[in-house]
Amino acid sequence: MGGWRQARSIVTVVVVLAGSWGCALRGPAPVPPEQRAAYDAAMGHLPADPRAAEVALEAFLATHPRGPLADDALEQLAQIAFAEDRPEDGTRLLGRILSEHADGDRAAAARLRLAEIEYGRDKRVAARRLLEALDVDDLSVAERRVALRLRVLLSRTPVERLRRLADLRASLEQELEAAMVEGVAVDRARTRLSAVDHEIDEMIHSAVTPELESLLRELRSRPPASRVAIALARRALDAGQLDLAQERIDRADALVRDELGRSETAELRSRLARLRESALVEADLPPLRELVGRVQPRTEGASGSIGVLLPLSGEFAAFGEECLNGILLAAGLFEADEVAADPTLVSPRDAYDFASSARPGAPRDVRLVVRDTAGDPARAAAAVRELAGDRDVLAIVGPVFSAESMAAADAAEAAGVPLVTLSTREGVASGRAHVFRTRTTPSDEIEVLVAHAFDQLGAKRFAVLYPETRYGRGMRKLYWDAVSARGGKVVAASSYDPEETDFTEPIRDMIGYRFLTAAERKALRDREEVVRAARRLPPDEAARAREEAYAALGPEGDPLPPIVDFDALFVPDVAETIAMVAPGLAFNEVRGVRLLGSSDWLDEELLKVARHHVSGAIVSASFYAQHDIPFVADFVARFERTFVEAPGAYSAQAFDATNLVLVQMAAGRSDREAIRRGLLDVRAYPGASGVLTMRPDGNARRRPFLLGVRGQRFEPLD
Repeated sequence: MGGWRQARSIVTVVVVLAGSWGCALRGPAPVPPEQRAAYDAAMGHLPADPRAAEVALEAFLATHPRGPLADDALEQLAQIAFAEDRPEDGTRLLGRILSEHADGDRAAAARLRLAEIEYGRDKRVAARRLLEALDVDDLSVAERRVALRLRVLLSRTPVERLRRLADLRASLEQELEAAMVEGVAVDRARTRLSAVDHEIDEMIHSAVTPELESLLRELRSRPPASRVAIALARRALDAGQLDLAQERIDRADALVRDELGRSETAELRSRLARLRESALVEADLPPLRELVGRVQPRTEGASGSIGVLLPLSGEFAAFGEECLNGILLAAGLFEADEVAADPTLVSPRDAYDFASSARPGAPRDVRLVVRDTAGDPARAAAAVRELAGDRDVLAIVGPVFSAESMAAADAAEAAGVPLVTLSTREGVASGRAHVFRTRTTPSDEIEVLVAHAFDQLGAKRFAVLYPETRYGRGMRKLYWDAVSARGGKVVAASSYDPEETDFTEPIRDMIGYRFLTAAERKALRDREEVVRAARRLPPDEAARAREEAYAALGPEGDPLPPIVDFDALFVPDVAETIAMVAPGLAFNEVRGVRLLGSSDWLDEELLKVARHHVSGAIVSASFYAQHDIPFVADFVARFERTFVEAPGAYSAQAFDATNLVLVQMAAGRSDREAIRRGLLDVRAYPGASGVLTMRPDGNARRRPFLLGVRGQRFEPLD
């Protein structure tokens, strides 16, 4: 009975939404006076005596089975049956309306209610069949809303769902226009329309590009065509496909009808112009090794004050301390023996100044004014305003994380002081003339990986296996975009729970085991029997038997799994997880594929545990302390002498960011505007964390390191 009660509940909702089952849009047929009187007399028993009404309505139907009010009587009887928890009777009575009065003014509403009931029973095919034959123009306004929403729920593909949402939106827009004319329920109509707009935006965001292109062709110029076109243009810009972005922006411009849409396309055109400008300089981003031997930017003779904003207390204090050590090393404020004698010199405090001029013979006359953000955005913004008030402070380095960096960026832009953030969030710098972002982003790491896979490995077909987390989904999208931008194809993608320890199912999903017929499953079982039997044969014969078994086609003449049809597989996760995934790939016969990894793989323990399972893998990293290039080796040696520990990526990137400012000071730039202009001119800067070129929008383009796995060590590839 649970399913029937759910169906009755759904019907009740329809009744509430529709207001009255007796409401319809067609003009009623003329009703003879005697039939009207008999019908009204039967209805007069409601709501006090439903049983008497039921008897009277059945008598009315017996007398006037084909009369103009017969479908009304059936509808009222169905309503009574549902109210008395007799769903079978109610459903049967609604069915009679369709079979006996298909052209009546109650047929459309009855069809809708039956579709709702079938949906409540999880009979989606039956519900879809009922809705396909439904003309929503035959329904009341509220019933039409219910029908269109049900079509959304029954959509089989993302494209169909978006198309159905577009139909619902068009209907809701008509409701809003009518409400504004009549001056009633305007707020409710706006709320409904806004909710559907939000749902459409989420669908557009999650849909893949071919789905959006298909939808746009179907929509032509109907809403939300302009939003789909804008989303496609933005994706082309994100992927660096500038000519395609130009075409898509032009298409979006032709579709927008409001000021918001025009402002969005104007912003996209502005971004396209900046990207075209930056594309001219991004080509000059060679591997760090190619810059060895060139004349390097100098920081000797730098003079001035630099503000520093870092989380030196609270949850992120360890990251702040690591960054501070890199900044102190770049500024050259201490010699190693000074720190060894008095470690408190570099101990974090809430607020303090460091001045190199206190040490005779120092190569720079630099003052650092350090403030603790504690990871708090409000505190970071307040610190920027304080430092900006000190006219000796020419630029500020930091903060590290997104929220505090965004708050600091707003304050720096308002104060007109250059801010060089250590954030990975590109939005920190975008649209702000005085804000720069220098840290290596996940996009930087993925682009150099994909470029190497194309150019050096000859890969054309790619796969991704990722954790079902925000990070994993984000890395999957960046990877997919990078592959598509180079004309490659992602042919397999699978995800797993971040707490998973057995990766058999997600791996098998990538290699053809997801959709198998019963006959194919039997063929796989038969093959396993052959392989097991072959183990008893001599090695040469066993190998031939196994090879023949795996070469056999399935019952329909198609290859049987495993179907490994990709050249490279990207797995963006931490080393501990990779140590379980890599053997799982081998166990499930994923062979002949080059593994690609992010900087999270950079753990020597992984090589000891996974051993040959990760041999030949390619990893990108924002920093690698064991690199032999002088820029890196010199930094590491100085850091270890000064702080008696090895540097990490945060120290290296903070070191490089500070040096960017010091280079401007050493070049004689002695005011904030000159520092700002100088930072925008940075091209192919060689640092401890790789090569950096500054884009016109203040976002650094980085070339991280590429490492290959050979034996039990990582080996630099560039």
